[in-house]
Amino acid sequence: MAFRTVQATLSLLSLFLFLNILTDNVAVAMSIREKCECVKETGFVHWRRITDFEIKMADALCNKVQIIIKLGNKLSCLNPDSNQGKKLRMCWTWIKFNERKKIVCMQPKAKNRGKGRQKKRQKKQ
Repeated sequence: MAFRTVQATLSLLSLFLFLNILTDNVAVAMSIREKCECVKETGFVHWRRITDFEIKMADALCNKVQIIIKLGNKLSCLNPDSNQGKKLRMCWTWIKFNERKKIVCMQPKAKNRGKGRQKKRQKKQ
C-alpha cells in the first residue's frame, strides 16, 4: 500500500510540475505588450528650439510612428499626424534616412513673400 501512495504522490507532483511549466511559458508570452516611448505628444515645437530628432517607425513593440525631439537637454514627443510632424517625416524620407543630413529637416523653409523682387520692365513715364 505504501507503494501506491508514493506512486500517486509522484503522479500528482509530476502533473503540477508539468502544469507549472505550461503556465510559465504562457505568462511570458502574454507579458509582451505595447511599449511606446511617446505617451504624451505635442502638436508643435518652435523650429529654432529643436536641436535633434529621431523618428521611430512602427514595429512589433509599438504600433505607431514616434517622433522624439530633443530641445536642449529635454526630450519631447511630436505628434506624427500634425503639420510639423508630417513635414519632418517627409524630409526624413527625402534625405533617405541619412543621419548627417538631419540638420536640413530642422530648419523651416523660408517663404518667398515677394521681397527683393524687382520688375524687369519699368513703366515708361
